[in-house]
Amino acid sequence: MSAREWVLGIDFGTSNTAAAHTGPVSGSVEALQLSHNRTTMSSSVFVESPDRIAVGDVAADRAESNPAAFMPSPKRVVAQGVVNVNGYDLPASVPVAAVLESVMARAVGAHGGSAPSELVLTHPEAWSPREIQVLLDAASRLGLDASQIRTVSEPRAAAHYYSRANTLAPGTKIAVFDFGGGTLDIAVLEANDAGTFDVVAARGDNGLGGKNFDAFVRRWVDQQLESRDPDLLDYLRREAPMDVRYALDDSIRRAKELLSEAPSATITVTGGDGRGSERFQITREEFEELISPALEKAAQLTRATLADARVTDPSQLEALYLTGGSSRIPIVHERLAELGPIATLDDPKTVVAQGAIAAAAPIVRGLGGPPPGAAPVAPAPTPPSSYAPQSYAPPVAAQSYSPPTQQFSAVSPDQNPAVADAPAAGPGRGGRTWAMIAAAAVVVAVGVGVGVYALGGADPAEPAAAPAAAGGPSGPAAGSGGDGAVTVPVPASKEAVIAGLPPALRTELENCKASGETDNGGLQLQCQIREGSALTAGITEGGYQSIIVSVDVKDAKKRVIGIRQGFQNNTAAATNETVEDTARSAAAHIDGPGYNDTFKIWYANSSTGVMASFNGAQGLDGAKTFLARSGLIH
Repeated sequence: MSAREWVLGIDFGTSNTAAAHTGPVSGSVEALQLSHNRTTMSSSVFVESPDRIAVGDVAADRAESNPAAFMPSPKRVVAQGVVNVNGYDLPASVPVAAVLESVMARAVGAHGGSAPSELVLTHPEAWSPREIQVLLDAASRLGLDASQIRTVSEPRAAAHYYSRANTLAPGTKIAVFDFGGGTLDIAVLEANDAGTFDVVAARGDNGLGGKNFDAFVRRWVDQQLESRDPDLLDYLRREAPMDVRYALDDSIRRAKELLSEAPSATITVTGGDGRGSERFQITREEFEELISPALEKAAQLTRATLADARVTDPSQLEALYLTGGSSRIPIVHERLAELGPIATLDDPKTVVAQGAIAAAAPIVRGLGGPPPGAAPVAPAPTPPSSYAPQSYAPPVAAQSYSPPTQQFSAVSPDQNPAVADAPAAGPGRGGRTWAMIAAAAVVVAVGVGVGVYALGGADPAEPAAAPAAAGGPSGPAAGSGGDGAVTVPVPASKEAVIAGLPPALRTELENCKASGETDNGGLQLQCQIREGSALTAGITEGGYQSIIVSVDVKDAKKRVIGIRQGFQNNTAAATNETVEDTARSAAAHIDGPGYNDTFKIWYANSSTGVMASFNGAQGLDGAKTFLARSGLIH
């Protein structure tokens, strides 16, 4: 490589993304700063329109304004091929490209505007060629030639990082335990004669990671509040704005990280709006007991992977390398120590990105093709005759995403045979027409450990419906704000609230009484469901059932994102699922069993503003049946 040539490695993660580069001064492999004080950035995106996508912290900050536009984990939809977000049907590569280009902007800015000579991307070992192709499609939108783009599996990259200082004899086996925020990947690799590694065995769990630990601690906090301050707990579950929920989530995360170094940590719960606050101290022993089931699952998966590789004794491994942020937890080391000699180095969040460059070293030096098992390079658009550094200027605070000069296009049928016969979508918002890759819109799974299901819904090929007036047919007309956005009045009378509900629900309600207000002064009602109603037939114990309802579009948007992000979720409950419609405007959280073995539903619709809380369904299927019968999820 010449003095100006440099290499960029990107580890696109479920929760966070990390990157490494050959430093402009030292020329050695270094972690890349992705913010003023971090070497990682959030992988979340906010899709304002297909060519306006905010990423990272900015995306999370904007989530409250339009929950339907927010994707906390784009990596989770890679296997789907298409994602429906904010009314657009987009190739899964589009939000991925937004994250990659934000990283590229940082990296190019650190190198005086020059583009990298090589880009190396990591992926889970278990990804199929189709999933790897989505990653390559995203990278092709960065303006690089196809010959400059390579992929390497995450375990292989980690193995190269850890072994770069020690030459391993051919036949030597190592294992990599990659425990991130959203996923767990385990692989056994064997050094070969070419100086690289062959993957002998690999397993993974896409629903096990650090966010599970956060959920267990959140349940612990809820239990403490239930005995000390039940009103504050009810406020957090039903009324708290996003900033309050984010603050609690951040306090839990910080406490979890501190417990890796200290014997105890403090979690602060702030009530807001004049309410009090609570502080709870959690010890390392309590935390370890809470996460024990998840750790046992991780240990069993590791044993199974070792068995697949015919590793029956720890002495058969040169090392069991731990990487990923969740691997820092001391008890993780203790639980795995019996399986192999534990080894960790440096920052476990960035070693995969750094190892990607080491794994691609033979390519970078021009000494041959990609390492064994590397994915084939997909055709990329012909780059411009000269690279335009301004396309990758260092990002401003907003981190807005604007695509390169070539337009994004859907994956062609020959690249994705499963969708070759998919119909074309109608015109999308903003005047763009997007090819639809699948016949049905994909509901995005968000939050670790929470199942997301679509129950029917409108034809996803149709443009997104305009938000309905919260007041319903008899409510006041919607107006228009100065920015052209629809402004929906908040109904303040019992009649207006009831009129705003789905017909199947409102016709079955009686004895409605005021029970509070929404955040914007709207009326909240507690109503009885008519005895013998078809809504509850066969799914409750009989007798009168009550439901709390309100209509407030602004508040409902907060509730929807809260449900998706898991702030209301008791994710350690025996049963805990989130249900959405195919338009992704409505979401309902179901958990239980609780009192009298019933299941509770929290529901919100960001388009109509309808919110509801119901506790009386027998079983998970009963709760889903109620949502369908009432017209809340259809």
